[in-house]
Amino acid sequence: MNTHLPPRLRTPALFAVLAIAVLAIGGAVHGWKTVLDVLPVPIAVIIGLYLWAGRDSEAGALIRHDLDERQAAARLKVQALVGRVLSLAVAVAYVVASTSKTTLWPWAVLLGLTVGTFLIGWLMYGEHRWRTPSQQ
Repeated sequence: MNTHLPPRLRTPALFAVLAIAVLAIGGAVHGWKTVLDVLPVPIAVIIGLYLWAGRDSEAGALIRHDLDERQAAARLKVQALVGRVLSLAVAVAYVVASTSKTTLWPWAVLLGLTVGTFLIGWLMYGEHRWRTPSQQ
């Protein structure tokens, strides 16, 4: 039997699974009474995502993962902006942590992850002079 989620349900279902995991970990660590305090937030987000995905709009198409070329290009631009801002934020946080003599390793890991991701992306998607046109 093939089970298939409609496009409108995919993002809310994924968010629900992740929210359940986070709430289970939070409940185990901080007590189950705290889960009841924050439970309305993920429920409201799941309902909102489901209703928003049903709309005939760009945001609805984004939630349903049903993008045309223009929307996909806009999404790539947004992801590029997020990547640039977060890369700069990690670098600034690393400098602030090193000058304030606080714990440095989390920022060093994030900075290394940023640099490593950049290098891997450049190797995978960048132009390389040693490749012939048939290898691209």
